[in-house]
Parts: sequence; structure tokens; C-alpha cells
Amino acid sequence: MGSRSLPTLIAVLLSGLWGTAVFFAHERGHLSFLDRIESAMTDLRTLARGVRTPPDLVTIVAIDDAVLKRGGSYPLARIDLAGIIDAISQLQPKVIALDLLLVDRGTDDGDEALARSLTERPSVIAAAAVFAQSSQSIAAEMGGPLAGLPLAERFLLPLKRFADRAQIGIVNVTTDRSGTPSSIPMLFRTQDSVEMSFALRVAALAAGKEPTIEPNRL
Repeated sequence: MGSRSLPTLIAVLLSGLWGTAVFFAHERGHLSFLDRIESAMTDLRTLARGVRTPPDLVTIVAIDDAVLKRGGSYPLARIDLAGIIDAISQLQPKVIALDLLLVDRGTDDGDEALARSLTERPSVIAAAAVFAQSSQSIAAEMGGPLAGLPLAERFLLPLKRFADRAQIGIVNVTTDRSGTPSSIPMLFRTQDSVEMSFALRVAALAAGKEPTIEPNRL
């Protein structure tokens, strides 16, 4: 081995150890400054990529300021929301996904109209996972296919009259230390139940297939 080979080998090994340490620390959320760097790099990559035409598989119908101004209230009255769903149903989509937490009672006629509208087409409505702490670290556990899933204290579910007429999906997202959304867990659990994410529930219903859970695989 030449005189230069040993220092080179040591440098390579030290670089590998440093890179491994940074990776595991960042993966567990202990290097928040890297989150900010990654967010900035993501913005730059998006700008460099340029504008792309989205696929027509999914259509987003947004309740924006103009709709709220016409409706005259926030949140939008449920009887108006039912009218929007009825109009979308006439286009015969595979699934209607309603990304709203319907946890409080509205007017009787509005709730009845919305419940009726949810039966027109296969529908998914939002629920939320409630955690005991504002942040959570998931340890690499051993013990079956559910190990490592986000463990919630409870699920905030929609009113029963809506949940009886539509499937539910959990809308929580994972954020980095700076609060920027970074990923969407596909499954959530409490001590006694497991629920799909909103996106997975919609995709499963549209495809007509129920996901199966296996170790390190969905």
C-alpha cells in the first residue's frame, strides 16, 4: 500500500461514517437546519423543473374566497355544500373526496341534505388523528407489520350520520421542524384501531381494491 493510500482510505471511511451519522440524525428529526436547506433546495428544483400540466385523473374543486363570498358564511353552509356535491355527482366521478372535518352539527335541513348527497357516489370524508404531544418521533420497533406507524391518542371522527354514508380517511401530514409538510403517512393507529390516510382511502376506493398490510410493505 503506497504512502498516499492509507490517508485516502481513512478519509473515505471517515466520510462514510460522517454521512451515515448525518443521515440517521436527520431521519429522526435531530438536525433541523437541514430541513430548511432541503426546503430551499426543493423550491429551487421546482423552479428549475418548470410548470407541468397535471394529469386529468383528479379534479380539485376548491372552496375559495369567491365561493365563500357568494355563500355569505364560513364555513360554507352544508346545504350549499350538498349542492356542490350533487353537481359533481352528475359528472359520475369514481370517488368524491371531501376534505372537511364534519365534526359539528349544522342545521337539520343542511345536515340531511349533505348526508343524502354523500350517497349519490362513492365518497370519502375527512377525519383527524389527535396526538398527546405536538410532535412525535417514531422509533424503529420490532413486533409486526404495525410497528412504526404514527400512534395517535384518538381519532376525531365525523358525525355518525355522515360516517354511515361515506368512508373516512385521516388527513394529518408529517412536517419537518420548520413546519413544512414533508410526507403523508399511509396508515395511522391508536391502541385498538388502524385507519387509512385520506389519500390512500380515496385511491383504494377508486381502484376498487382494499390494501393489505405486511411487514415493511403496504
